[in-house]
Parts: sequence; C-alpha cells; structure tokens
Amino acid sequence: MYLSAKDTKRELFVDTLQYSILRRGGLGLILTEIAGGGRSDGAGITIIEEILENGNAANCGLIPGDSIVALSVVQTNRMSSNDGGADVSEERIDNLSTECLGYDATVAALTSLPPPVAEDEMITLTVKRIRRQPRINVTLQYPPNMNEKDVRIELFAGENLRRAMLARGVKLNDKLVS
Repeated sequence: MYLSAKDTKRELFVDTLQYSILRRGGLGLILTEIAGGGRSDGAGITIIEEILENGNAANCGLIPGDSIVALSVVQTNRMSSNDGGADVSEERIDNLSTECLGYDATVAALTSLPPPVAEDEMITLTVKRIRRQPRINVTLQYPPNMNEKDVRIELFAGENLRRAMLARGVKLNDKLVS
C-alpha cells in the first residue's frame, strides 16, 4: 500500500518521552544506526535495537525503535569543608543533544559523560517514539424505512465523525447539508 506524504502525516505522530535510568553498571541498551551510514559529519539516525533483559534500562519504559535525542545527568559531589564546618555540595549538570546523530556520534556522546559519582546516580534519556494513530471502525445504520445498506467507515481516533462521514460521501439527513 502506498501512502502519500499527506496520508503519512495524518497516520503517524511522534511522542517525546523521558526515562531515568541508573548509570552504575551501564544502561543495557543495544543501539543500531538506521540512517547516516558513516557520514563524515556524524549525522544519522540511531535507534534502540534491543534492551537487555537484566540491564538497568529493562522495564523502564523504553522500547526498541526509540531514538535517543538527548542525555542529561545531574551529579552532586559532597565534600567536607577543611575547617570542620558544614559539608559543601557542588552540582554539575550535563545536557547533551544526540538528535540526528549516527551510531558512532551517539556512542561518543554517551561515553563522554563523566563517570558516576554516586551509586544511585541516574541518567535521563529523552527519546522520540514514532507511532501510528489509533483507528476505529464505525458502522452507520440507516433507519429501516430508508432501505439503505449499512455503511462501514474507518476513522482515526479523535477524528470529527460528521466531517468524516461527509468526506466519504455518506448522505446525511441534516439541515446544514444541502
């Protein structure tokens, strides 16, 4: 089945989601490049191919096909002051964009982050997920006295029913339609 660009825009949409994953011990993700193919500028599209069963990312909500578009780590170093006073805390925030990067550039971004400073340190992955818009089937039944066959139409969830019926040539007994 061929879809025009207009049909594809209506049928597919992108969700941007964030997931926090424990950093210590690795993420447990297998990545693959689906576009870019070793371009010298590092551009491409890298997606999650697999989530390792016992890895830190298991059961966090990521799914194969998600594309990592940003990484964020907040590190807090706690140090005792030399004069015996209160502990001093220093926070470092790393935000990296990985959107439209090929495999090598995405892995380089992941490995460029400083090592974890705490056992419970988390990394936040921002991902984009493409999904199909849900569809529903509606059967329109005419009153028996009209002697018309039932009409079955397919709509996208949330689509305006009246407008969809008119666009598909369904005759309406409606004062607004001439």
